[in-house]
Amino acid sequence: MMRSNWVKASVLALLALPVAAIGDTSPQVTLAIPGSAGTNSGAIQRFTMRFSETMVALGDPRATAPATMKCPVASTGRWVDPQTYVFDYEKVLPGGISCSVALNKGLTSTRGAAVTGTTSFTIDTGGPSARAILPDSGDDDIEENQVFLVATNVAPDFASVSTHGYCAVDGIGEKIALDVLPDAPAKILTGLGDKEWRVRNFLENAGLAQKLPANATDLKRGLSTIVAVKCRRPLPPGHEMAVVWDAGIASADGRTAARDQRFDFTVRKAFQARFECARVNPQAGCNPIQDAHVRFTAPISMDAAKAIRLTFADGTTKTPVFDDDDKNKTEVADINFKGPFPAASAATVSLPANVQDFSGRKLENGERFPLAVKFDESPPLVKFAASFGILEAKEGAYCPSLSAPSNHNWRKMSSR
Repeated sequence: MMRSNWVKASVLALLALPVAAIGDTSPQVTLAIPGSAGTNSGAIQRFTMRFSETMVALGDPRATAPATMKCPVASTGRWVDPQTYVFDYEKVLPGGISCSVALNKGLTSTRGAAVTGTTSFTIDTGGPSARAILPDSGDDDIEENQVFLVATNVAPDFASVSTHGYCAVDGIGEKIALDVLPDAPAKILTGLGDKEWRVRNFLENAGLAQKLPANATDLKRGLSTIVAVKCRRPLPPGHEMAVVWDAGIASADGRTAARDQRFDFTVRKAFQARFECARVNPQAGCNPIQDAHVRFTAPISMDAAKAIRLTFADGTTKTPVFDDDDKNKTEVADINFKGPFPAASAATVSLPANVQDFSGRKLENGERFPLAVKFDESPPLVKFAASFGILEAKEGAYCPSLSAPSNHNWRKMSSR
């Protein structure tokens, strides 16, 4: 039988028992379960016992503990209500250890009935469960060759991680194996620095000190439960994927994780550029009055952005215009060209050679540039140089959308 990462089989069987009816049977423990540090975490921070009937008077500060805890990690106990007692560990339990809880001899309920049934319980932290992952599932989109740091409660066997762990990609029916990068955790975390909020959050969720040791030996020892992995082949851009920490991943002594853990991500879009302008319909040319834009799916350097040009057939050249916020940035993704532009004319959008995004990716659709674009005639209403209005040619006429301003003196017009 597979060893559970939470509680041994005796406890799991206990959870299936029906709650005893008070008055026709003796009191028993109806719930005995460790508490996790998070919904997807293998960490254990507490152990909770619930009895089938009232064990202490409500709010009694002198109420004694109903059981004793034997564990390598110290704990404190408290009654949270007359039927529920909780042991809180002073720190998250490490992997590969066992703790035991034994009810006190002669334990009785408030009505004086002796507690029967199961009287001892075992907490087994089992094999390597994932406590935290960096980047976190809630972070930005990941790269095609993303490296993940997985913090575990006990150091996993690297060969077991490669054998059982995998990447699952939406639209791809096969599992992509994980490759382990032994020296990467220290390089990545020291490179980011422990003042980076994502690093601090990761270390806190991992149950590790948030201050990285300066000494190389201490750093290696402190990060011994963190493993760096990446998918064996690049991930397809724009796809949903998951890192799966499989139940079969084991520690060096053979203890397995015992349950699957899944961490979901989205792969960033392919690095592409597109030209946008206002059109009256998809087949029409650009409106020469309104602004035009070149947009990238990932930021490029400001120097590269400034080198983009919109050149017209008559030799007129437009350069990008940046607002005050963008002027202070080193990278931008949206480049604006201010209208108006020459009407009824052809133009070319040109990009600097070898334009790259912040991670060094070359433009996937770079062969489209220089890109030929067309600007249409100016819209009819724009051709009027001065204010105008619409007047009734006959009494009773009605125009629901336009009317002549009342502060103008209009000549009386006669109908013919």
